[in-house]
Amino acid sequence: MSDITKPNDEAFDDLANSAKNKAEGLAGAAQKKFGEAVDSPDQQAKGAARQATAKVSEVFNDAVTGARDQVREYPLVGLAAIGTIGLLLGFILGRK
Repeated sequence: MSDITKPNDEAFDDLANSAKNKAEGLAGAAQKKFGEAVDSPDQQAKGAARQATAKVSEVFNDAVTGARDQVREYPLVGLAAIGTIGLLLGFILGRK
């Protein structure tokens, strides 16, 4: 795969993930409304959970995309951040 198509593939994946999260959120909203219509707290809870899961997934995907773009633009800062995180984890997990 060439370097020219790689960002386009990532942009497509980001768009596909965003669409999937939106669809899942809408399905959760519909399930919640259905639960309200048939007076089913179980369906309402499942719909609300589905909506929340879709929102968390959307926020996580946005964070990953932002981090990936920042590391691509400033690779040395990315390496420094990873090194710092590794050192902190080493100190925290190495304590006895």
